[in-house]
Amino acid sequence: MDDKSLPQSIGENILPPVSLTDKQENLCKRLDEWYKGNGLKHKPSDMFRGAVFAIRKECESNPDFISQAANSLREILYPFQSVHVKKISYKKADSLKNFGSVTVNENFYNNKVKPLWRRLNDIAHHGIDPQGDKNFDFSSFNKDEFQKLLVEFEGVMDEALIRQLDVHQMLDEVLAINPQSIREIEEK
Repeated sequence: MDDKSLPQSIGENILPPVSLTDKQENLCKRLDEWYKGNGLKHKPSDMFRGAVFAIRKECESNPDFISQAANSLREILYPFQSVHVKKISYKKADSLKNFGSVTVNENFYNNKVKPLWRRLNDIAHHGIDPQGDKNFDFSSFNKDEFQKLLVEFEGVMDEALIRQLDVHQMLDEVLAINPQSIREIEEK
């Protein structure tokens, strides 16, 4: 029985996929390689895209969109954090070192990745994570704050997934720049 007082849906309301920046696409590629190297079959790039999709303007009518987006990002890190995922041999910082990261050590992991994981966990669990930040107030957490957290996630994971070959490629790109073109740009 239809309730005539409620707004009625007309047709399908299918949103197009999100468009990621080149930097986000590169991060997705690296995340997928990280997973594949650890024998995981699912794609973290889909989880990342899902997080970006969930926080888009068109999804704000979903009252739980922030925690759902946080859960997608949290799930990317989960196999490497949890003792319950037995398939992963290398956990935490070791998983990134095994990937070939040139930036990750225990300090990086404990000061960047772990706090990020905890904040995402708190948000995904609506602020009731027993191991989370006791001062976190989910009720006042908003989309702007989540978007800052998404940018932080991108930065931390981008840095964590830099390999030696990437460093060589960056150096090659710098060396390929014509010094004359740099002077011309500076003169303008």
